[in-house]
Amino acid sequence: MRRIFPGTRRALTLAVIAGITTQAAAQDDLVEEVIVTGSFIKGSPLDAPSPVQVIDRSSIEAQGAAVIWDVIKNLEVNSGSITNPGSGDNSQIEGASNVNLRNLGENSTLTLINGKRMVPAAATTRSGGEFVDLNNIPLVMTDRVEILSDGGSALYGADAVAGVVNVIMRTDFEGFELYGDLQGVQKADGKHDQTISAIWGWGSDDGDTNLVISAEQFKRDAINIRETNFFDAEDRQYLGTMSSIVGFFASSAVGAGTPLSYLNSDVITSNVMQGGTSSPIWTDPACNEINSSGPNGGGLIMPEDVLRHQQGQLGGACFDDESLFYNVINKQERDSFAGSFEHRFNDNMEFYSFFQHSESSIQRPDSGYNQTRGPTIFLPQPGAHGGNPVGGYLELGHFAAKAGLTPPTAADMPNHPLSAANGGPNVASWMSVRNGLDRPGANDNVTETMSNAVQVGLRGTFDAFDRELNYDVGYSWSGSSMEQNYRTFNRDKTERAALGLGGENCTPNGISDFDFQGDPGPFGGAAPNLWAGAAAGFTQTFFPGFVFTTRENISLGLTSNNHGQGGCQFYNPFLTSLTNTNVANDPAMMDYLIEDVARVDKRNKLAVFDAQVSGELFEMAGGTAQFAVGAQYRERNTAEIAGYLHNPGLPNRSRPAFEGGNHRVSNNYETAMCCFDYDDDRTTSAVFMELSLPFIENVETQIAVRYEDYGGNIGSEVSPKIAMSWRPVEDLLLRGSYSQSFRAPNIAIVNTGLQSSSVTFVDPISAPRVRAGLDAPTIANGQSETTYTLGGPAPNVGNEYADSMSVGFQWTPSGALDGFSFGADIWRFEVTDRVLPQQPIQALQPEIDNFKAVVGDESKYLLNDSLSLDSPVVNVPCSPSALASEFGIDSPERLNCVVDPRAYLTPNIQRPVGTETANLVTLTLAATNVGEIEAQGADLKAGYSFSNDLGVFSANVTYTHVDKFVFSGVPGMTNGLLDTGVYDAAGTTGDGNLVRSMPDNRGTLVLNWRNNNQGLTLINRHWGSYRELGYEQSMGVSNDYRKARLTQTIGSYNQWDAQYNYNHTWGNSNLGSTTFTVGLLDALNKDVPLRELNGLGFDAGVLDGRGRRWYMRALWSF
Repeated sequence: MRRIFPGTRRALTLAVIAGITTQAAAQDDLVEEVIVTGSFIKGSPLDAPSPVQVIDRSSIEAQGAAVIWDVIKNLEVNSGSITNPGSGDNSQIEGASNVNLRNLGENSTLTLINGKRMVPAAATTRSGGEFVDLNNIPLVMTDRVEILSDGGSALYGADAVAGVVNVIMRTDFEGFELYGDLQGVQKADGKHDQTISAIWGWGSDDGDTNLVISAEQFKRDAINIRETNFFDAEDRQYLGTMSSIVGFFASSAVGAGTPLSYLNSDVITSNVMQGGTSSPIWTDPACNEINSSGPNGGGLIMPEDVLRHQQGQLGGACFDDESLFYNVINKQERDSFAGSFEHRFNDNMEFYSFFQHSESSIQRPDSGYNQTRGPTIFLPQPGAHGGNPVGGYLELGHFAAKAGLTPPTAADMPNHPLSAANGGPNVASWMSVRNGLDRPGANDNVTETMSNAVQVGLRGTFDAFDRELNYDVGYSWSGSSMEQNYRTFNRDKTERAALGLGGENCTPNGISDFDFQGDPGPFGGAAPNLWAGAAAGFTQTFFPGFVFTTRENISLGLTSNNHGQGGCQFYNPFLTSLTNTNVANDPAMMDYLIEDVARVDKRNKLAVFDAQVSGELFEMAGGTAQFAVGAQYRERNTAEIAGYLHNPGLPNRSRPAFEGGNHRVSNNYETAMCCFDYDDDRTTSAVFMELSLPFIENVETQIAVRYEDYGGNIGSEVSPKIAMSWRPVEDLLLRGSYSQSFRAPNIAIVNTGLQSSSVTFVDPISAPRVRAGLDAPTIANGQSETTYTLGGPAPNVGNEYADSMSVGFQWTPSGALDGFSFGADIWRFEVTDRVLPQQPIQALQPEIDNFKAVVGDESKYLLNDSLSLDSPVVNVPCSPSALASEFGIDSPERLNCVVDPRAYLTPNIQRPVGTETANLVTLTLAATNVGEIEAQGADLKAGYSFSNDLGVFSANVTYTHVDKFVFSGVPGMTNGLLDTGVYDAAGTTGDGNLVRSMPDNRGTLVLNWRNNNQGLTLINRHWGSYRELGYEQSMGVSNDYRKARLTQTIGSYNQWDAQYNYNHTWGNSNLGSTTFTVGLLDALNKDVPLRELNGLGFDAGVLDGRGRRWYMRALWSF
């Protein structure tokens, strides 16, 4: 159907690089003027002043793409986009497709569908990034992808800092196509990607009406780590915890005995020999009695068999092999529907529309194992402390008389798992609660998403000011949702079960409001109350909403006398739950403790009204001046619903005595800061103007400016752009552009904060010599730490800004070089006030200041080996000067005298209480505007095509080099990324927070042959080597096994793909034609370069670890 309206487009492969299509187009007597991404004014794409790359449908098919992500990941200009497990981000985005031009962040790339804005997916990255999930669009409906890579805020508004990706649909398709695709992984026999799709298009006889409908079903089988060609069962361990004892309250001063059968002397000795401390290490003695449920059978993995750990810090946990539940690709199913309807009323008006619906389900690995995020307290039976009145305060039912009950005896609790008679340690313990130790497998970790979009509008022409003008008025609405389900422990039920008050039929008969921390202590206060002293940490708050154990349940444990009786049951944290039927955990009770909940329940909505008018102005020396003006109004809503475990959770719970007051505690025992309740709106108004002024012959110019108003703290901004192209001779085009752009911070970052995550950095305080006051708390004296991180609202965070520049040329010679083309673009981005998570060292500065304030006060020092609750005497004061004088300043005795951790407690920073280490537990990171980024590089494109009797041959090369990606002025970044002294992220793995892995050299070679009804394509993809920034940190803390495998460089990688297709026209014209295609991805099955510091063993954010994949497909066209 012929189109006459200016908004209609045709495929523009010549906008990419030279080649057969470009050359053919260049020989046309007349090149049609169309609108291409980057301008609202019609012009020749051959003379466009801005670089626009176009991936047309034939190129998409030649890549063997099953989903849009398969196209995006192969773009050289795309760097740092993520979708697969193990890529270093959160599980919300697994299976989604995002674009990250130049690694400036998915926030900085504006994604359009048919030139219209789409709502971001209802998920965010760990750094707060938002993105449009392109995988929701049926591939069968996709006509081409256009990429503007020099910034586009002056035309399209905020978010287009790094550029624009515009996915154009097949809205003018006529006919019927039925498509089937099957892809498999060579080593994963029987695992496939399956796609079935169809598209039908109808055009009226008069050419005025067109209807297109498409549908697609995509199914992907999970690919396990063991089904990849790089998996090494002898080297890689995928550890699933079976038992991990955090600590015992084994202080002989209160009558507690040391549970020698749990003491792992071998590990303690090993730690000391490797420079660690002599802190007690506890291992469940039943670890040696249980067989593995893993694929190799045998026994469990004992602590000393763990291959990778920090030097001198081996723990006492034992593990099972959980490799069967580590995937490089997750199971996924998606049903998509899309269509369009267009109708021309007359020569001056056309109605257009596009509609889309998609539903997907992603099955994350689920071993059937669950555990609480943190430990809870387990109290021993009466008499465990041998009648010691001080230790008795920690025994179950000790205060039963306060509830008017008879205190229980040990005989009342014959099935107490802590009792020595049942193989227990006979002392108070703290550890996590676990279920599914046999790894039965399950299907409870599911992420479900839904996406909807509608675009409607009118376009056409009208007469005004003695000329014909073009108009386009449209409205679009899009919505997305995500529900991420999983199983988690109910905190309230679980804490009670740990105290022998578990089970659906249990009603504790004690009281929940007894002030056990305020009791004066034995003998009227003559002896200490452990709950107010050494054991006070059992009620500490780790971060908002998450505590060690609620005071109410400890009160019930201390004042009840029906533990393990009358429907009340004990939860057994030890492996005797598997070896001793008398203390086995009742499956019914475990089902009662665990609930199926929505970890994420998010909704995003976006409504956009926009209008443009364009046309000719006047004649100039080089041609006709043109203009475009427009206005846009956007309404954005983002909402999240926290499940009932979070809100209301456990309201009005008592804070620890040393904190005072009440607070809300999350009833979700997995976390407290990953779900929120909010419903926030944002409106934006904008106007823009664009001019094309050909002031001399063979020159095209683009002058654009956009005013955008967000209101509130964000305010308004102006974004200008100027671009120019010049053709000094027919075969050569020179072009350049400069633009300024901005991006407003995401709504959720401003009002709610970043999602919970984790971060690894050098902590200036936790090193032993620093804690002992012998070294200053600096990065140089610190040690590497990994800590859980929380977000917080950032109401004052501002916009980020960017200046972008590019210069380039396109050479398409004729004569002897006819068929050859070569082009290059040099680009540069200067980004300021980038909105990113606060640097950990900056967030830690208040604690560092508090530490400095007390480090010189000798009254604030304690013996380090007395900090642990399993030491004979807890919190013993010491004199650092006296110890230095007696034993020497560098002696172990002096090093054992450290600053009291309670003396430098700081809000929003949590370290564990009652341990001999000062490892960080939680750090709160707000979003902030962080300095500047200077990024620059070059894109090269070359092609050659020719034809002879054998067919048409072509070769194309695209290559991107990132010259630099330098951070400066970032608060807290005093020693570069990951404290390496490196500020330039180009050619490095980045830090995973401010910037992701960025190989500085990427290229693609495409060789193609076509002869009538058959064709062959060979593709080589190259990733250059890049530096492992985590090398220095890891070498400083890793054991010898890991050190031997650490490399400073991630090796280069080349992948070859091959495809053959044949088109057959059936003898019966009613049967149309069928194109049969077979192909190989990673045809040589080359091993991906290993990355020791990635959990999967390779850089999943850069490469695909599945190895050789084959595919075959059939396209039936009518």
